[in-house]
Formats: sequence, C-alpha cells, structure tokens
Amino acid sequence: MTTDVGEMGKGSSTGVARPRPRPVGAVDWIRVAAGTLGVVVVATGVMVLVARLPGSLTAQVVGFALGLALAPVMASPIEWFGHRFVYHEEVLRPLGAIFVVHSAHHHAFFPTWRYTTCGPARRLALRRRPDIHLAPARNAGVRLTHFSGFMATGAVFIWVPAWLATRHVAFLVGLVISSAVVSNLFVVVHDVVHRPGSHRIVEAQPWYPFLDRHHYIHHVDLGANLNFLLPLGDWLFGTLRRTLTPEELASHGPLDAARARPVGQGERARAGRS
Repeated sequence: MTTDVGEMGKGSSTGVARPRPRPVGAVDWIRVAAGTLGVVVVATGVMVLVARLPGSLTAQVVGFALGLALAPVMASPIEWFGHRFVYHEEVLRPLGAIFVVHSAHHHAFFPTWRYTTCGPARRLALRRRPDIHLAPARNAGVRLTHFSGFMATGAVFIWVPAWLATRHVAFLVGLVISSAVVSNLFVVVHDVVHRPGSHRIVEAQPWYPFLDRHHYIHHVDLGANLNFLLPLGDWLFGTLRRTLTPEELASHGPLDAARARPVGQGERARAGRS
C-alpha cells in the first residue's frame, strides 16, 4: 500500500502521470443572480412573517422553528460564494491564505488518487506554506478557527439582518442554534469523508452516502458541487453534478475504490512509492 506523499501538482517519480482535477470554470452570472434573488425573496418573506407574529407562546415556537429552517437555506448560497471565490480563487487578497490552504488540500494532501487516509484528523495550518498539525492542541485550535469563521460569517450575513428585520428573539435563537449545528457538521462530515471510520455515527446516517459521493465529484471537478452539506446553491447556480463521466471514472476511479484504500496518516501525498 502506498504510504507517503509529494509536492503539489507533480506526477509520480515513475513517470506515470497522476490524474488532475478539472479546474473551476466560468460562472453563469445570470443564473447566479436569479438564484440569489430567489433566496433573498424567500428569506425576506420569512422575516416579514416572523416580524408579524404575535407574542404568544405558540408564535414564539413558530418563530424558533422558522429560524432553525431558514439558516441552512441562507447559508447554502453564502457557502457557495465563499467556496468559489475565496477557497478556489484568490479574489480577496487578505483571505489569500485560505485559497493556498484549500489548494493544498485538493492537490497535495487529498488528490483523488489518495482521497482517504487513516488516523485522527490532522488539520492544515492556516498559513501560506501549509502543513499538517500533529499536536492535538493545535489541531483543536484549527478546528475552533474553522467553526468560529463559519459562525462569524453567519452572524454577519444571517443573524444581524434577521434581527434588524424582525427583532424576534426566538427566531434569532433558532438561527444561531441551526448555524452552530451546520458549522459543526461542516467540520465533522468533512473529517469522516477523508478518514472513513472516524465518525461511525455520521457514516450510519441515511444522508451520508449522498454527501460522500457529492464531495468526491468536487475533488474530480473543482467547479462542481461547491456546497458541502446542502447543495441548494449548486442546484440554483448550475454547478450540481450527480455522476462522473466514464472518462473521469477511468482516470480518477470510483469513490468505492478511493474509500477502500486509505493511505498514511494525513501527510502530503507522494506518487511513485509503495
């Protein structure tokens, strides 16, 4: 079994070219604008409804439930934009380290020919020359950074507008709790996708096989499946893919094969050794 790893973008030392993912392509801005407008209309309608709710206990429960439901719907296109224009393109220079780290994740640490690995999560340091953290405390720190970043994004783009529009406490609480669950799932589900067996409860969920396939396709085609948990943005913006082409399967292999050969302990992938 191959157990070691190499430099980003290189082929194997034996001269055999390794498959490379399809890069991100052009954005269908008309479809993106229409889809974004649709989400804004739905979110605005929900907030108008919440703002008009009476002060009864039943109305508070309804507001809370609407907050729980609305947060993932609003988060999906926000995640799509962040993944496409921060993680896969250095549009915002102050966030350039995120682009570098995510590029390393795809090309240096988890290419499709070494898609899964073993052991506990070893997270990439958020810096311009990323490498894995081995110390548990530093791994925990990176996980907290990811979680806090997701929550801060939710605060700016979801919680604050919702509060200003409704002044409804139960609705805001629902939004915050839902955001926390989604933010934690981003981290945990991504861990188990690349480290099969690390979270058995997650893998046992009926929705997990879909997300596993969904994300593998993203590693084959970087411009597809930019949503991770709820592919609403992908569906609205035209980047949702459900299957690989025969040519892609021949080059990258199927997901089952990738899951069946976990390699190493999360270090850089290196072709050409076994």
